[in-house]
Amino acid sequence: MNIVIFGASGGVGRCLIEQALAQNHHVTAAVRNPAAVNIIHEQLRVVSCDVFDAAAVSQAIAGQDVVFCTLGTDAEAPTTLYSAGAQNIVQAMQAHQVRRLIFLSNFGVLSEKAQDLPGAVLLFLIKCFIPHTLADHRRALEKIREHAPEWIVVRPMALTNGAWGGRYRTVVDGLPAKGMRIARADVADFMLQQATSDDYLYQVPAIAY
Repeated sequence: MNIVIFGASGGVGRCLIEQALAQNHHVTAAVRNPAAVNIIHEQLRVVSCDVFDAAAVSQAIAGQDVVFCTLGTDAEAPTTLYSAGAQNIVQAMQAHQVRRLIFLSNFGVLSEKAQDLPGAVLLFLIKCFIPHTLADHRRALEKIREHAPEWIVVRPMALTNGAWGGRYRTVVDGLPAKGMRIARADVADFMLQQATSDDYLYQVPAIAY
């Protein structure tokens, strides 16, 4: 399978590269700075791509079977990274007849209600500290829902650098009870499964341990 990963130099994106290559997929890593991807593999192609550049996004998506987006930013200021990226990605998917998009979002992007006190505290904190990120993730989700042919948007809980385990919980509505964290490697594992599964098609699952 031919897949492209936008934001491939980040934590989840890098895990996606490694796991996809291990499963014998052909991977295009679309990143602003190709030097940030130091993986060398005969089935990996690294291309320079700014998601704000519609032409570059279109070129990266041409010939792909599935699109992954794991964009991220540390900025606390207002941003359009996710919504602009989503807009350019879904337009290119339509142009090149690529059907499936798996998009990394964030818990708190919906009107979730926590099932316990720790979850409620986590929701409160994330809404306080990254309100602009969540707002743009909501704009991105709206564009994806309206224009992507097939899509799954993933809401991980607090990300860690733990090892891949392959065992985690997902819920479509709300947040996993007592689920505070999830390793980036397991988020990548879940996202990669969605390339060939319809279990969460057109849904926004949350994932945690």
